[in-house]
Amino acid sequence: MPRMILPIIAALLGTVARTPSAPAPATTETFRVLVSTDLGGDPDDVQSLYRLVHYSDILKVEGIVSSPGPGAKNAASKIKEWIRRVDVEHLRRQGHPQLMTEDSLLQAVKQGAVDPGPPAAGRATEGSRWIVSRARAPDPENRKRPLWVLVWGSLTDVAQALHDDPSIAPGIRIYFIGSNNTRADVASRDYVFNGMASGRWPKLWWIENGIQPVRSHDTFRGVYEGGDQAGDWNSAEFVKRHIRGHGSNHNGEYKEISGDAFPLAGPGVPGGTILKEGDSPSMLYLLYPVIGGVGNVDHPTRESWGGRFRHADEARYPNYYIDLDLPAEQCRETISKWRAAFLSDWGRRWDWYQRPQRLNPPE
Repeated sequence: MPRMILPIIAALLGTVARTPSAPAPATTETFRVLVSTDLGGDPDDVQSLYRLVHYSDILKVEGIVSSPGPGAKNAASKIKEWIRRVDVEHLRRQGHPQLMTEDSLLQAVKQGAVDPGPPAAGRATEGSRWIVSRARAPDPENRKRPLWVLVWGSLTDVAQALHDDPSIAPGIRIYFIGSNNTRADVASRDYVFNGMASGRWPKLWWIENGIQPVRSHDTFRGVYEGGDQAGDWNSAEFVKRHIRGHGSNHNGEYKEISGDAFPLAGPGVPGGTILKEGDSPSMLYLLYPVIGGVGNVDHPTRESWGGRFRHADEARYPNYYIDLDLPAEQCRETISKWRAAFLSDWGRRWDWYQRPQRLNPPE
C-alpha cells in the first residue's frame, strides 16, 4: 500500500471513532449512596432529588429516608411521587439504561422520624433501621465501597442508627448540610459529635458543611450564591432554557411534563423564584472526580464541586472536616467557582428527555 495513503486511512478511522453514534463506554466509578431528606418544606430538596435521579448511573441509591420537617408524617409518599414525576424510565428508554429503574428508586424510600430529638431506646424508625441495614450490607459490587450518607435535613435518623448499632460507623461516610439543619435538631447533631469525641466512633468520616453560627461559613450556599451568574448560568435563565419544556408526563399520567413541574425555591418558603439546590453539594462532591476528572473523594481538603474543607482537629478527629477558616463568601467560592461546569453537565442531562445523548460525549 502506498505510504501516502496510510495517514488518510488513519484520519478516516479517527473520524469514525469520534462520531456521536459510536457506543459510549459505561460509567465505571460509582458510589453507594443513602440520602436523608426533609423534603416537604423548601422545594430545594425536590430540586436536589431531581438531580439525584438524573445522576443515578453514578450515584447508586440504596436509600432515601425522610427526616423531620414540614409534612414529615407523609414525607415518604411525597418523595415517591416526585420520583415518579421525574420519569426516569423515559430517560432509560431514550438510551440511558445505566440510570436506576423507577422501581428500585421507589423501593429505596423509607419513612424516617417525624419529630426531632436525641436518639433513645424505642425511637427507631423504618428509616433509621434501613440505615443500619444498608451500612451493614456488603457492597453490591463486591468492591468494599463505603456507604455515603448524604444528609439534607437534620441528623435525627442517622444519630438513631448510630445509637442502635455503633458498629456501622466505620462503614459510612457522612456529608451533612448543617447550618439551619443543625438548628432543627441540635441534640442529634451533638450526639453524633459527642460519640466521636468520647471514642464510641473516634474515626467517623464526616463532612459538616455549615458549622454554627448560621451563615458564618455555610460553604454549601455557593451552589446558588456567587459564581458566574450570566447567561445560561443565571438561575432564572438556566431553568427557562434547560428545565422548562424538557421532560415527560409519565405516559400521560400527569398534565405537566417533568421540567414544567420542577418547583422553584425561595428563602426558606415554598413558591420561590430561584434554582437553589442547597443540598446538592453533597452529590457534587462525589460527581466531580467522575465528570470533571479532577479531585478525590478521599481528600476533602482538596478542590471539589462540592466544596473544600479542613480538618477541625486532625489529631483528635482524623476524619472530621468542616468549612474553611475563612469568611463565608470565600467558603462559598469553593463551590461557586465551578457553577458553569456543574450546571452545564446537568443541562446536558435534561436534554436527554428530548433526544438520546451519549453518557460520555466526544471531546
